Amino acid sequence: MRSETAPSPRPVVWLLEDSSLEARVTQAALAPSCEVRHFADGASLVEALSFHAPPDVMVLDRETPGLTGLEVCRFVRGAPLTAQLPVLLLTSHQRPEDVVEGLDAGANDYAFKPFRPSELVARVHGLARWSWQQRQSAREAAAALERTRETLSIAQSTLEEVRNAEARAWRSDQRFRLAARATRDAIWEWEPETDSLDWSGSAHAVLGTPQSGRIQREAWWRERIHPEDLSTVRRDFREAIEGAAETWHSAHRFLGAAGTWLDVEERAFIVRDSRGHAVQVVGALQDVTARRHQEAEARQRSDFERQLIGIVSHDLRNPLAAVHLSAKLLLRREGLTEVQQKQVHRIVLSTERAVRMVRDLLDFTQVRQGGLPLHPRDMDFHAVVEAAVEEAQAAFPGRIITVSRSGDGLGRWDADRLSQVVGNLVGNALNYGAPDEPIQVRSHGQDSGVVLEVHNTGVPIPDTFLPRLFEPLERGAPHHESRVDRNIGLGLFIVRQVVRAHGGTVTARSTLETGTTFTVLLPRPRPDSPPASPHG
Repeated sequence: MRSETAPSPRPVVWLLEDSSLEARVTQAALAPSCEVRHFADGASLVEALSFHAPPDVMVLDRETPGLTGLEVCRFVRGAPLTAQLPVLLLTSHQRPEDVVEGLDAGANDYAFKPFRPSELVARVHGLARWSWQQRQSAREAAAALERTRETLSIAQSTLEEVRNAEARAWRSDQRFRLAARATRDAIWEWEPETDSLDWSGSAHAVLGTPQSGRIQREAWWRERIHPEDLSTVRRDFREAIEGAAETWHSAHRFLGAAGTWLDVEERAFIVRDSRGHAVQVVGALQDVTARRHQEAEARQRSDFERQLIGIVSHDLRNPLAAVHLSAKLLLRREGLTEVQQKQVHRIVLSTERAVRMVRDLLDFTQVRQGGLPLHPRDMDFHAVVEAAVEEAQAAFPGRIITVSRSGDGLGRWDADRLSQVVGNLVGNALNYGAPDEPIQVRSHGQDSGVVLEVHNTGVPIPDTFLPRLFEPLERGAPHHESRVDRNIGLGLFIVRQVVRAHGGTVTARSTLETGTTFTVLLPRPRPDSPPASPHG
């Protein structure tokens, strides 16, 4: 941006527009009164910011290929040197949610295509003037601060200096009011000596404050703060003012302009004189009603999940354990017919499947409430893989599962959780792989860690499904619906969470020619002692 001491008659404008036709139209409108530089893509505009002085105004097409105008706006707002750069978004979409999204991204103004050239020019010049005023205010503030330091250093007080101080105070008040207009918060200033309260203009729309003039704080609070909160707010504010505090914070309910109670947060800075008496208090009131509603909904979801844990852990696990034990005992009895043995065996498999679902639900809830707990110990990764495969083979005696191992498998991990990873991946391959083809499981030790690969042939995972493969409550595509073991869609999600908790990664690739392979990479924390048994 320019370093002029007066507004430039020809502000410098950078235009982002990928359409050559619309770029020519926009340039034709702005060129008579502005210096316009055109960029066809967002990346080149961002790059130019690194090598050239920023413009007075940016005019960005909201939707451009590659780096969009909306993304450029967010980048500009996130960079300290360009955070205050005026941005005008151009768009052909007039939906309110698009406008809200653009303003939330940091845009100062909006213009809808097709626009009237005179309107666009007026908006650009208005933003340029506002930008100059902001820079001028900053320069004046710096100059005022420097003059204050000089005044204190020479310890003189003359009438002229008093007049200068009054002028600086007036300019400071003007800057305060400009800043208050630029924020959504309601800014207020209170003078303890007179008990007068002055609100920013933005407070009128939100809180219904008078559009001009000062009001008495006590009377205003009595009318607007919720009766249940009033005494606490009064007490805390009085303690902050009468004590030595430099700040004050309060969360309470406040009557809004629409006549409904708002959840608000107020923060204030207390200015004191040399004796420690409060002489000025400047604060901001923020409407947090929407955020509180979201927090309440999140608490309700959390409460529901906790209830689900109770149901799953007590009302399901215990009966399932009893059914499973009883079925196991029945299988050991003599005299059962072949049909009866098959029926009891089916009960055993079904209860084991239900137990796995219960375990997955419990793990899912733990992840949602903060993460899976790990209990690492020294172990042999190869041994854990082989033991988990043996369990899967016992559940699917008619299937072929091959296991190969190589390299050093020693490390420090949670053996039970990694056994769960192997079991879920092998079970997934058994459920969705070709039933007459073997499942291949390979574990390999490297210097940096260990690698697990689980491979199966059969119908590949659709490309459209791969991006959400590890998301919770996602099951196979319709033609992948399990032939053997229906699930609730948490197995692969839990695999990723366990692997991430160990600092590793899990990926999947799937094609018709090569089949489907899941690959787990785990970093190796070196063991401190001889490896423990994977199930010990």
